[in-house]
Amino acid sequence: MNRPDRGRRLRIGSVFTLVLVALVLIGVSFVSAQPDPRQMSGIPLPDPQLPAGTITVRVIRGQLTNNVSDHPVELQQGDNVVTVNTDADGRAQFLTLNPGATVVAATELDGVRLESQPFPVPGRGGIRLMLVGTGDSSVVALGDVPAESGTVTFGADSRIVVELGEETLSVFYLFDVVNVRTVPVASDTPLTLILPTGAVSPTVLRDSHPQTRSEGTQVTLPGPFPPGNTPLRVAYVMPYSGDSAAVVQDLPVDLDALLLIIQKWGAMDVASDQIARRADMNPDGANGGTYIFAAGSPVRSGAAVSFEISGLPHHSRLPSTMALAAAVVILGIGVWVGAVPVDTDAGSERRRRLQNRREKLFADLVRLEQQHRACQIGATKYGNRRRELLVNLERIYGELDEEVAPVVLSSTRRTPASSPVAGQSGTTG
Repeated sequence: MNRPDRGRRLRIGSVFTLVLVALVLIGVSFVSAQPDPRQMSGIPLPDPQLPAGTITVRVIRGQLTNNVSDHPVELQQGDNVVTVNTDADGRAQFLTLNPGATVVAATELDGVRLESQPFPVPGRGGIRLMLVGTGDSSVVALGDVPAESGTVTFGADSRIVVELGEETLSVFYLFDVVNVRTVPVASDTPLTLILPTGAVSPTVLRDSHPQTRSEGTQVTLPGPFPPGNTPLRVAYVMPYSGDSAAVVQDLPVDLDALLLIIQKWGAMDVASDQIARRADMNPDGANGGTYIFAAGSPVRSGAAVSFEISGLPHHSRLPSTMALAAAVVILGIGVWVGAVPVDTDAGSERRRRLQNRREKLFADLVRLEQQHRACQIGATKYGNRRRELLVNLERIYGELDEEVAPVVLSSTRRTPASSPVAGQSGTTG
């Protein structure tokens, strides 16, 4: 059976393009007629009209009409920092960048440092983004502003990305924690995300907020949350068996809009009562992968995002189940045979070695079947090792048969030779 390439990963650099295309084609409208510019601050948006690798950063103060001109903007790539001043329209433009490199745009405005989300330089087209200040030139540094009690949400740009592995799903939560107020907000308890049942290997991604913590399947991000977006990025692996798998994720805060991006193989599909629109797209052209884009309405705090993926590629469990059953039967026969009294020399060293070897091979075969059922060993390695064990068992049984051939098996005690019957003479008359 052809398998999806485990090494093929959805490039983060194309995620932004995929999201933008999905929003346009699926017809989702997540913003109001007059959006607050602060909600757009730091969010990179692909622009195919720009030259390849070009990034423009617009700096505004409060409103879209308040451009900040002749102001320094930094573009950071690791330890390298390039600084360009904004023009009369408040835009700083960066050219001739390396495609695929992860960068961050930043500036300091009115004593507050504004930073974008980390994003990769696209290979085709460019990126536009805004850095939005509060609009109050007298504002003090954010660290000096006391946090107030309030609520946050997972913003409309949040998304769940699912990729295929070897009978596993790699699930990525790319959430933006949004605070629409102009001051930091804090809640009584940290924002806590309990990963679904069956999730293994939880990982906090590199571009998540530095205070994100993972303890088992519990991910926490303590407040307070500054105005704008705070990235929460976490991933985990979901093993599956059969042709379908379900993901049920409880939400600690409101999700402003549901967006799923699922790598597709064959006849795969996704179903959920929360999905209003879906489309299959091939954003990288004929040689690229196909992805399912599904969008839905907001999901409230305390509810769950729930969806089921069907048509998943998988190995049939029947051969391994039958092999395990056969191994158990053979092992039982071996134990029974070993328990039958044998009229043979108890000190036969060769026979003891063969029996010990047989029992070890049986144990190895049972352990191999258990590992295969638990998806801890690949199909090729499993098949090769199983054949090797069965060949060795067949050889051991052949040698044991040769040893047993001249031996008489008896399940009853041997009786002594008959003694003369009372009243009979010991000789023939």
